[in-house]
Amino acid sequence: MTFANGTRLPRILPGPMEGVTAGAWLKILTRRQWVNAWWTPFLRISIGVPRRSRLAAWLAPYLATGLPVIAQIMGEDAARLAETARRLRELGAVAIDLNCACPSPVVVRNHSGGERLRHPEWIATTLRAMKQAMGEAPVGVKLRVGYESPDEFATCIAPAVREARPDFVTVHFRTVRERYEPIADGLDRLSRARHALSGLTVIGSGDLFTPQDAIAMHERCGVDAVAPARGMLANPRLLVDVAQALRGEMPTPFTLQEKASLLGEFVVHSPRHFQLQIAANLYGKNSPEFNAFLKK
Repeated sequence: MTFANGTRLPRILPGPMEGVTAGAWLKILTRRQWVNAWWTPFLRISIGVPRRSRLAAWLAPYLATGLPVIAQIMGEDAARLAETARRLRELGAVAIDLNCACPSPVVVRNHSGGERLRHPEWIATTLRAMKQAMGEAPVGVKLRVGYESPDEFATCIAPAVREARPDFVTVHFRTVRERYEPIADGLDRLSRARHALSGLTVIGSGDLFTPQDAIAMHERCGVDAVAPARGMLANPRLLVDVAQALRGEMPTPFTLQEKASLLGEFVVHSPRHFQLQIAANLYGKNSPEFNAFLKK
């Protein structure tokens, strides 16, 4: 994806994961060249615009990878978000993303994330303010297809977003109320959302666990890019596999030996609770390999 100011972002992006996309995850996946950009978890902007020193410290681990960085922010004050976006751009982020999708009950109760979908006019106002503050640098917004119902998207949410014309829009096919429940018609919902956002760059999100999932989303929904997130926990090399599949190549199998080698790096560079999280996702909680790791 290439934007008006010349900024280029890959068509296969690592979706941000709160509590995961940091520390050893950044270092190890960057070193293995399994990603070619980073997308930060959200930074909540509440009582004021963070000092430049705080923003610089927050952004530093991502910039240290040497890869393009999309900085994700959330909040409810348009002016504060716009000024934060400007500062993050000056500090080195190549694009800023406004999170209007997080379904966490704590976030929603604080009038941020997915709760903003109940105020489409606010989304349009905030995106315009951020675009003005950012100049020609790309501004995006992350959405779900509705707060209560996917019917909200075409009638309320999409018109406001089209009016503001962000540079990219990430759409997750669940509603806020559905959080992470199984959804049978996710790709149909996303296809309708893609149609409602005609003329805008759309990144698809939701249940991308295999290269086949990504291909199906790309072909059925017509999205411009995909952003796997939780699927990368089971296969941290997923973005590489998706790229191979989109080129018509057969992804290289991720062997037990390679998983053990990867896990060994996390053992050296991360706390025990994160090691267990990665091991459970790599091997499966009921596997003999995971049980053996528990005993180490």
